[in-house]
Amino acid sequence: MPSTRSDLWRPVEGLPDHPMRAIAGAVVGNGVRLRIEVGPKNKVGSDYFRITLVTDRSGAADEPVCFGLINRGPFPGFNWVEVTDFQGRFPLAGETVEVPEGIDGNIVKTLGRLVPAGGHLMMEYDSAHRAVTARALAQRVPPVATPLGGMMFAANCGTWFTDWYISEGGREGARKLQGFRAVDAEHAARRGREMLEGLEAFLGRAKDCDWDVQAACIPVAQAAITALRARLGVPDGPLPERPEDRLQARPRI
Repeated sequence: MPSTRSDLWRPVEGLPDHPMRAIAGAVVGNGVRLRIEVGPKNKVGSDYFRITLVTDRSGAADEPVCFGLINRGPFPGFNWVEVTDFQGRFPLAGETVEVPEGIDGNIVKTLGRLVPAGGHLMMEYDSAHRAVTARALAQRVPPVATPLGGMMFAANCGTWFTDWYISEGGREGARKLQGFRAVDAEHAARRGREMLEGLEAFLGRAKDCDWDVQAACIPVAQAAITALRARLGVPDGPLPERPEDRLQARPRI
């Protein structure tokens, strides 16, 4: 986490060319909006940011809800947003409040707006707030069926996922879920078929997961299946065979 020294952080409204200005003041709940500040750069030139929730009733929270990094570059893979720390509980007007699921999802969806085609959104899941996602991934639940992965999928940053569950050399920080935005429609369809097959296979073995993981993840999986089938134009039944499937099925000579 970067320094919390106030002199290192600037309101994003004062940075006219910064990409995070696009979501400054975004509404994420009834009377709840985002206050965004940009901090120093890290060693590779990415900008630190922090987000504080501001409510019409009680004003700004006493602590940020999350810290992260944003990067921009000339190629799709250079454009990403990473949440390095998420506080599911924080002080507000003398009380400790918990981030509601709806606001949580809207924060993720708002950050996803900053990710262009071919870019990615990376979210930590080591915090207490993401404990169910961490346990679900450990029990081989598909990332898109976890609470966090489902929110990333809804933010269009879940065409496919990488689970960074081991910190490389101990230097990479918290465990993270990396969700990618599709490069184009063909890419989205190809990955969507693969994801759909994995989700339907998961529903067949979900009974092997802990009951609370089942309760959290089965509805997310079912919602993703419905969305994917709608995108692929196959509301029910088996997926139509693709030409490449027939080629792969031919015996080798």
